[in-house]
Amino acid sequence: MKVLVTGAGGGLGTVVQQVAAGMDKVHLVAYSRAELDVTDEKAVARAIAAQMPDYVINTAAFTHVDQAEIQQEEAFLLNARCLEPMAAACQKAGAVLVHISTDYVFDGTKDTPYTEEDPTNPINVYGASKREGELAVLSYEKGIVIRTSWIYSLHSKNFLAAIPRLLRSNKEPLRIEHSQKNSPTYAPHLAEALFVLMHRGITNGLYHYTNTGGGCTRYTFACAVRDKIRAKEPGVVLAGIKPFESGTPDRPGLAQRPLYSVMSAQKIADLLELDIPHWQSGIDFLI
Repeated sequence: MKVLVTGAGGGLGTVVQQVAAGMDKVHLVAYSRAELDVTDEKAVARAIAAQMPDYVINTAAFTHVDQAEIQQEEAFLLNARCLEPMAAACQKAGAVLVHISTDYVFDGTKDTPYTEEDPTNPINVYGASKREGELAVLSYEKGIVIRTSWIYSLHSKNFLAAIPRLLRSNKEPLRIEHSQKNSPTYAPHLAEALFVLMHRGITNGLYHYTNTGGGCTRYTFACAVRDKIRAKEPGVVLAGIKPFESGTPDRPGLAQRPLYSVMSAQKIADLLELDIPHWQSGIDFLI
């Protein structure tokens, strides 16, 4: 099986390469943003035509949620408008296009996990751009959309991944948001599920994949990290943690977030016969 990955220099793209390296019968071709600009239609078409992959995994994205409110054109270009040409290139090559999307396509007004059948209603530019991208991919007969959330690993450049370092280095207590409930997702678990999906020959559909145990806030996650560090290193001195309630800010340059965007991964778990781990299971690999 031949797999082409875009955005390979990012956190998830890096992990996909690591997981593929330990697999037999997988030939992975990885392109970083510097090597392949996914907004360059001709370059994307040439790369896919040259490689003739069975699957293309698109991990390239505009992910800065607040900045998307300011750079709206760039967000829609990278998260949506480049995908129709990418799907067309995949169609010519006979490749399946796997696109990574987000829980931010929902408005957060539910209080039970979102399923693939729930209506979308993004409340920020980032979510709107990702939803437009979903529609472009799902209009392709070999298009797969995987919605996920709060991806973390040693290769992530986000707050969740930084918590162990912040706990060890800060003198003052960390003030951490305790309003937004979500499902943290350990990147290697997601990458492994992607390869199960491809090995099973799945060629289309919309699926949610997050770790289980959703309803976690950033504060909850930080407390779990702190407790695991203390269990491994008795007597270690760590910064304190204080929660704060952020609400849904509505100020220029600051995007609103859905307060509840936990997603059910039952559909993909049943389809692939997966035993999806709890979100805390990946923390040991961070510390």
